[in-house]
Amino acid sequence: MEKRSIDVEIFGHRFRLKSDFPETEVKHVAEYLDAKMREVAQGTKSVDSLHVAILTALNIAQDYLQEKGNNEELLQRIEEKTDRLDEFIALKMG
Repeated sequence: MEKRSIDVEIFGHRFRLKSDFPETEVKHVAEYLDAKMREVAQGTKSVDSLHVAILTALNIAQDYLQEKGNNEELLQRIEEKTDRLDEFIALKMG
């Protein structure tokens, strides 16, 4: 798939991004980032967009790592239940 230019606005700044992802996905991500930056900006006294961007990146990274941990825990529980089910089936078939 060929990369195409997509115009987005994030925190009052216009960007032309090149992506091979669908335009709707790129715009959705840009809207998410814009909303997160505005949320962070409301909670801080800083008007420096770089400061807001870094705080936003930290918040998003924290959310990501927490979800990653939750997913790993869920996968572990699924594996344990699958192993128990396999043992039960082997016992009943055996």
